[in-house]
Amino acid sequence: MPHHLRRRALPAIGATALAALIAAAAVPTAQADDQPAPLDAAPAAALTGGDSILNMFEWNWNSIAAECEGPLADSGYTYVQTSPPNEHIRGDDATPGEENAWYIHYQPVSYKIESRLGTRAEYQNMVATCQANGIGVIADVVINHMAAGSPTEERTGWAGSKYRQFHYPDAGFDASDFHNTGSAYCEIDNYQDRAEVQNCHLVGLNDLDTSQTDVRETIAAYLDDLQSLGVAGFRVDAAKHIAAADLAAIMNLVDGDPYIVQEVIGAPGEPITEAEYTGIGDVQEFSYAYDLKNHINGGSEARHLTAIGTGWGYTAPAGVFVANHDTERGSQTMNYQYGQDYLLAEAFMLAHPFGTPASYTGYEFTTNHAAPPLNADGSVADAVCGSGAFTCLHRSPYMSGMAGFRAATAGEAVGNTWGSGDALAFGRGDTGHAVINAGTTAITRTFTTALPNGSYTDVISGGTVTVSGGAFTATVPAKTALAIYVGNGSGGGETKDCVTVNAAVSGTNVGDEVYVVGSIPQLGNWTAISSAHLSGASYPVWKGTISVPAGTTFQYKYVIVRSSGAYTWETIGNRTATVPATGCLNLNQTWNTA
Repeated sequence: MPHHLRRRALPAIGATALAALIAAAAVPTAQADDQPAPLDAAPAAALTGGDSILNMFEWNWNSIAAECEGPLADSGYTYVQTSPPNEHIRGDDATPGEENAWYIHYQPVSYKIESRLGTRAEYQNMVATCQANGIGVIADVVINHMAAGSPTEERTGWAGSKYRQFHYPDAGFDASDFHNTGSAYCEIDNYQDRAEVQNCHLVGLNDLDTSQTDVRETIAAYLDDLQSLGVAGFRVDAAKHIAAADLAAIMNLVDGDPYIVQEVIGAPGEPITEAEYTGIGDVQEFSYAYDLKNHINGGSEARHLTAIGTGWGYTAPAGVFVANHDTERGSQTMNYQYGQDYLLAEAFMLAHPFGTPASYTGYEFTTNHAAPPLNADGSVADAVCGSGAFTCLHRSPYMSGMAGFRAATAGEAVGNTWGSGDALAFGRGDTGHAVINAGTTAITRTFTTALPNGSYTDVISGGTVTVSGGAFTATVPAKTALAIYVGNGSGGGETKDCVTVNAAVSGTNVGDEVYVVGSIPQLGNWTAISSAHLSGASYPVWKGTISVPAGTTFQYKYVIVRSSGAYTWETIGNRTATVPATGCLNLNQTWNTA
């Protein structure tokens, strides 16, 4: 944007501008310049191969808590992602005609945990409730910038904080904490200019100077505060606009070892690449979502998806998704309006091991800036599944059932692949097998599988699939899927009343063993016993299956039994879980010392 047209007193960035910004960031033009020096940073905690995230966009904290206690508790999802939890601009300070738009959450006013999605106490209760049901919480965090503001007019944020352009006293920032103020003011216009992308202002949003120690410390304090409420990780919004060295420095100030996934929208020829950020944590791979659309709802055949991964040019470690709150309002990815194709893409993503998947559940919209359902006071209304605007797609077996499939097949490689046109199938070791039919006609065939003989329950239809002699025969209707795995049905000789464990445990040495111990006899009444021993054959993920009656509620922890016989315990409070009435309880977790 030419300097004489810059918008220095924008009330807010509009949804149209955001869409244009994403499009501009994805257009290849000039040759990339030299890459920065490698980062001196320790990578963040990785999630395990059985983990999956559910991005609950614009769900308020009480509704997420209720869902964690309800359908999510038995779904297989191991994390939920919340919208940004801190104070933002008020809805009537958005761009005229776009009042109360979703994007107001991405215009911070302070780091108070108070927003139209709920209070600090409600957020903390949500985290505790989800944790009690085996589900961690990841927060979307906006740390690149602060809200657009008037140079002269003082405004009030959602929680009462006063602010104006370059002055956010309740966040601890004044004009000295920002890039390019006064006569040096600039907005991003050229995505081929690294300095402009990372030091100029994002269509009016005030860009923090993250090279400064005090700015880094303020941001790290906010992230630590979220961790004090039990948050397990962060999705870093607009990470591309923060120099990778600055972001690494911020994360090195943060306590503990949170999971980190970063929004870095890469494009061929641009100077800023996803690879710069992989030393910090996962990087969201936007091309993955674009390719899913192309192969399931586009011109390329779905059968090629069995080989999806770094061979397709993707960065690793990657956070993958079918859609997010930005892309579902554009044309490059699918969204809920794509119906069955969208669900097939979600099912495939959860079945295939590449990347850490973040499924998406949001609300219906007719305009790109449309707000979620609101109460009279402007706060976001409770999500009511079955009525109202919230889609609740995550309750579909293509999502919740397939999250269970992912959990059960953690660490297992892809094998026994098959593909024809828009249909494909693949196994996950000797633990699971999935068939995706994105075509317009049914397929009937006999599939080769490594699954043990037995009867299995199809995650999608609930029907029975019989495996015998390394094969099963099935008819999969058009635009549907089938997925079976050991522990879901009698296949493989697994008991129906059981707890299956995939635990990523840090700090073990040669000769150490890992156990689940807990409050019931099957877990040794807090003593390590052989029936609750986990195998380290898939190290660093320790696995096991423990027979526990259906309906049993118990407390538990993971413990390392050293070669000397000494116990090393997780230092968190006791975990709590309940074995479902049917099927197994799947625990896919990470050793936690928070």
